[in-house]
Amino acid sequence: MPTIVLEQLTKVFHAARSFGAWLRRPWQRGEPVLALDEVSLTVEAGELLCLMGSNGAGKTTLMKILAGVVLPTSGRALIDGYDVTRASRLLRAHIGFAAADPAGFYDRLTGRQNLAFFASLHGLPGAQARGRIDELLSLLELDMPDQFYQEYSSGTKQRLALARALLHQPSLLLLDEPTRSLDPLQTERVHALLRGRLRRQGVTIVLATHQVWEAEALADRVAVLHHGAIQACGTPHELKGRGTLADAVKQWCSVEGMSA
Repeated sequence: MPTIVLEQLTKVFHAARSFGAWLRRPWQRGEPVLALDEVSLTVEAGELLCLMGSNGAGKTTLMKILAGVVLPTSGRALIDGYDVTRASRLLRAHIGFAAADPAGFYDRLTGRQNLAFFASLHGLPGAQARGRIDELLSLLELDMPDQFYQEYSSGTKQRLALARALLHQPSLLLLDEPTRSLDPLQTERVHALLRGRLRRQGVTIVLATHQVWEAEALADRVAVLHHGAIQACGTPHELKGRGTLADAVKQWCSVEGMSA
């Protein structure tokens, strides 16, 4: 059974209205904005799927629906056969989500203290939590665990977000631009983790990226999103045709925000 099944998944947001417009018609909603347009897709257990597309294509919205943060307007998203809108509490124990812009950390706690707090939310016992935190700090080379979070660089914050997503050893990992703020050496370490240990453990990974080379290096399959709809899906080799993957992606979506 596939880990993820999406069936005509659609999400419509409503644009923000000015305060004056709200005062005049508080009952009226803003203009509808279609973020996802009847997306249907499956992701097999243990597969690494890369989502590609320009800014506003719907990648982050799709990630947030899978993580149970945003509700779909229509259609269904199933994880291990469970509807994410009805079993979010059950699925939370099996999903790790690292957003592109890490949020929810506490500035006046250290990195280690932040991880200990989130480990407690996952119900990890004290000794087990401490061991897991030490393991992840070493694995991701977070060498300033006892400094306050507010003192961290953006790259360190991003690696701490990945550590948080891995704390409870999820079977599904959702990564939204996980290497965006990392230097080349840090990026290679994260890639090695994804290609190595997590692959051997059978973790299913959905990774959103703007980097064509990153998709080529990591992906079993690539799904190209444009204006909320999937334009193409296949292995990097299948999508290349006679050119490069970058050429293929440009066929289906705007090149703005894409990087070869």
